[in-house]
Amino acid sequence: MDATVLAKLVGKLLVSIQLLAGFDLPAERPEVVFVPHQRLQDEACDGRCEVYGWFPPGRTIYLDDRLDPVRDIAARGILVHELVHFLQQESGTFPANGGCHTWLVRERQAYDIQIRWHADQVSAPGARAFLQRRPWKLSCSEDTLRTPRRQEMPPALE
Repeated sequence: MDATVLAKLVGKLLVSIQLLAGFDLPAERPEVVFVPHQRLQDEACDGRCEVYGWFPPGRTIYLDDRLDPVRDIAARGILVHELVHFLQQESGTFPANGGCHTWLVRERQAYDIQIRWHADQVSAPGARAFLQRRPWKLSCSEDTLRTPRRQEMPPALE
């Protein structure tokens, strides 16, 4: 994937998220790195799970290397979701290690912004199908929390 095209897309998406959610834009953008799905599962979930993007603390967003956010609206939505997590970190809105409840609030906010972003893209192929799906079910347990597992696969790779 062309790094310049991806960097421009990230810049546009950050501005879109700012308009939707009011986050301040940071001076530096995150790096987006594409990795094999198995690596995402190993790092984000401690094993098998349906994860397609991951933002651990830091400045790097990891996306499944099967995704193409430049050409695919659903993949772009996954990038939007991870960019929200980056902006949540940069804003200091949530404590870094806030536990299960904080994780759920962060995820709900990221999904809400992702859905609102998709709603603004209704003319793009695939956006309408995304909006017709029921929301993801999120759950976690303080006893087992590393990264909770999403119980439903995002539409990009079904």
